[in-house]
Amino acid sequence: MKKTALHSALFAAIAMSGFAAQAAQYPDLPVGIKSGAGALIGDTVYVGLGTGGDKFYSLNLKEKDAKWQETAAFPGGKRNQPVAAGIDGKLYVFGGFQDTDAAKNQVINDAYAYNPADNSWTKLQTRSPRAAVGASAAATKDKVYFVGGINQEIWNGLFQDIAAAGGDKDKEKNIFDPYFNLRAQDFFFSSEIVSYEPATNTWRNEGYFPYGGRAGAAVAINGDKLLVVNGEIKAGLRTDTTELGTIGKDGITWKQLGSLPAPKDYKQQEGIAGAMGGYTNGNYIVTGGANFPGARENYANGINDAHRTGGLKKTLHSDVYALNEAQGTWKIIGSLPENIGYGVAVSYGNKVLLIGGELDGGKESATVQSMSYDGKKLVVE
Repeated sequence: MKKTALHSALFAAIAMSGFAAQAAQYPDLPVGIKSGAGALIGDTVYVGLGTGGDKFYSLNLKEKDAKWQETAAFPGGKRNQPVAAGIDGKLYVFGGFQDTDAAKNQVINDAYAYNPADNSWTKLQTRSPRAAVGASAAATKDKVYFVGGINQEIWNGLFQDIAAAGGDKDKEKNIFDPYFNLRAQDFFFSSEIVSYEPATNTWRNEGYFPYGGRAGAAVAINGDKLLVVNGEIKAGLRTDTTELGTIGKDGITWKQLGSLPAPKDYKQQEGIAGAMGGYTNGNYIVTGGANFPGARENYANGINDAHRTGGLKKTLHSDVYALNEAQGTWKIIGSLPENIGYGVAVSYGNKVLLIGGELDGGKESATVQSMSYDGKKLVVE
């Protein structure tokens, strides 16, 4: 497990890594938000749902001394882990987990658009062809690209069976055990890249992702490049791989990049899900996220129930990784002040903003942090 460093050792490591921490630049959210969604539209960022209930908040990043403003409530009710993107002046929100009459934690595949001009929401006459939950989204000027996603039938059926068990713990165990003992490929996470074009209200199959289905990967688009970083490949098990796709007229051409390096004092990189990243000064950096240290070793040894065997614990992280795209390699360039994951990340100017998220112990964060990196020095504010 990762060791806790003394302050003196921490400061020494910071000095060696070219890291600098500065005072916060943006105000805290009105409430802590984890497992929510958000996106940037112009100079304004929108964040909501998750532990924020049905609320959304906006912050004008260009305006000095701006405060978060509550927008019209999301009409689709409370959602966990929805997907959001900003295109052509509007905020689009897709899917999420929601408690329903059928069972708790049901995957919803609807879509809504928020118009800042009149502070209104519209339910779109469309549905996602693949589960948006577990999918990660990145937008171009006219399309939202979705990478991965859990299997809606398997997930919803699991929790419907749990509801039918009526609280009987033995019955619940007989439902969960076979689920967690599935192989990664038998979770049927989506290996299709799906896009949505708001202007035509059209979904498209953009081709096959040849490296297996993912959930909770970090993704980003820069020009015609679509970057995919890690993610979950089955419940409790991550991958450490990263991939880069080139978007063309006839689909996406993929190549594999290097894996993330292992953090200090870890035997190997477990891979991270729920990480937060973006571009700063032309460099892609990513941080945070969670895994179960020891799960990859268990799985390699034939233990399918990898994250529950041996008493493994969900562990959040703070290391910051930078990609050398020309070489396809990664390095650790510093760390955040505390472990975090499952927040909203947006690139603005030459900074990556980290908004909200989950802290150690499951607590939701209201903090807004920023990271910048010029190829030599990481600055966290």
